[in-house]
Formats: sequence, structure tokens, C-alpha cells
Amino acid sequence: MDLRNLKTFHVVSTYLNFTKAAQILNYSQPTISQQIKALEEELGHTLFNRVGKKIFLSQIGKLLKEHTDTLFQVIDEMELDLKKFERPFGHLTIAAPEFYCGYYLSHILGPFIKLYPQVNIKLLCFNSKETMNLVSSNKADVGFVAGKQSRPGIEEVLIDEEDLVLVGSPLIVDHRPIQEIFDDYPFITYGMDSIIQGCLREIRCAPKTIVEFGSEEAIKRAVLGEVGIALLSDRIIQKEVSEGSLHVLYRFPKRLPTYVVYPENLKGFSNVNTFIDLVTDMWSTI
Repeated sequence: MDLRNLKTFHVVSTYLNFTKAAQILNYSQPTISQQIKALEEELGHTLFNRVGKKIFLSQIGKLLKEHTDTLFQVIDEMELDLKKFERPFGHLTIAAPEFYCGYYLSHILGPFIKLYPQVNIKLLCFNSKETMNLVSSNKADVGFVAGKQSRPGIEEVLIDEEDLVLVGSPLIVDHRPIQEIFDDYPFITYGMDSIIQGCLREIRCAPKTIVEFGSEEAIKRAVLGEVGIALLSDRIIQKEVSEGSLHVLYRFPKRLPTYVVYPENLKGFSNVNTFIDLVTDMWSTI
């Protein structure tokens, strides 16, 4: 059933006037008549009765009008809802490691909310691996991850690169060789991914004991508490290094990339696009 013919019927049945319908729909009057005739032939019923110059709905016409009233009300509501998304509107779920949440997103979310107050934001703090899992399973619209973690159906936008450093408390380090420290203290990490394994191979050291924590911030606190040594982004421990509460054992030449990630199916979603645009504009200024 042609939607245009139904629309023409809906307007004609509302005004009971072919001329008025032609003006509203910007059709010629013969076109209106042809569309109504085509619909009547398709249904096998007369939709209008004519008495002199006036037209009235037939019984079938009245029944069809009840349905077209509902149909075009739903279409109108759908169009209004879709127009809301011409600008950001609704919900945006963001996942990121604790450091990114506190250090970067705390500065970015304020301006975003001021620009787009109709967006309700949910911020989830997870490590990079868990963040990628949330984005891959459509439980988060946008995520921030350290290191390249390519997944099918996920878009990646490079926003930064950071230095990786192996650090420990000065009381633990005390000018000792790295392997000797590893023999006495655990390696604190959030997971032995390929980047961390590659760094350990580079310095030709192997920890005897590995302790896994859920966030970079928790790892930093553990290192400050002399629990062990860790591999972290220099941005996370910049203040502590400058104050002397942490000592850099080794600075790796290979930098750690930071990506903002999102599902491919959200590529045209205005909430995601506008947020990522703001992130890329502001990230390097923080």
C-alpha cells in the first residue's frame, strides 16, 4: 500500500475537500483524484460518497481514516523524536580508566554539559581492557583506552601518546639493579598485556611475583606505599617524581598511545560525534 496515497486520503478525509488537499500537499487536483482512485482500486472499496458538490466518507472510508489517524500521528511523533537528535540529546555512557576520569574528563565534561545540557552523562571507571569490553558489548557509547586494542566493529581515534616509566619508592630502589629489585619486591600491574610484556623484555628483567590491581591510581598508591615497583604513564606519576616520592628506574623509548574508542554503529550519532570533537580539541590543552 503506497504511503503517499494513504497520506493523500488522510488529508482529503480530514478536510473533505479535494481542492484544499491539493493546496496542502502541493499536488494538482487531478493528481489527488488519481491517488484516491488508485487506493480505492487497491482496496476494492469506494472511500468517498459524493452528494452534489460535497463529499462524505463511506463506511470503509471511515474505518480507513481511523487507521490513518493513528498511522500519521505515530509518524509525526517519530519525526519529532528524530529531530531531537539533530543536536545531542538523551544519554551518553562513557567508560575510562580512573586516571583519565580524574585528570582529563573532569575538565572536559563541564564544557560539554554547558554546550549540550539535554544530554544525560554516565561515567564508568574501569581499566583499559574492561573499558574496551564495555564498548564492544554496547554497554558504553565511548571509551578511553591506553594502548592499541583493535576489535572488530570498533572505531579508534588516536588522541595522545605518553611516556612509559618503571618507577618505585626511593627506599626500595636505593640504586639497585632492576632485576635485584624484582627478586625482592613484586611487580604491580593491571594485567600482563603485550605492551607490558614488551617493556619487560626490553630491560631483560622478569618479576618473580606479580600483583594485579584494578586501576592505575591504585597501582601508584601501592608503589608509594613501598609494596613493589610498577610500569606507569609518566603523566600519572609526574608530580610524585618531581617531589622525589617516586624514583624513575627506566624510561622506555616507545610511547604509549591513548585512544578514544566507540562502536562503528554509533559513527553518525550526534552525542558521540560532538563529544569526541570536544575531546580532540581539549585533550592536549589539559
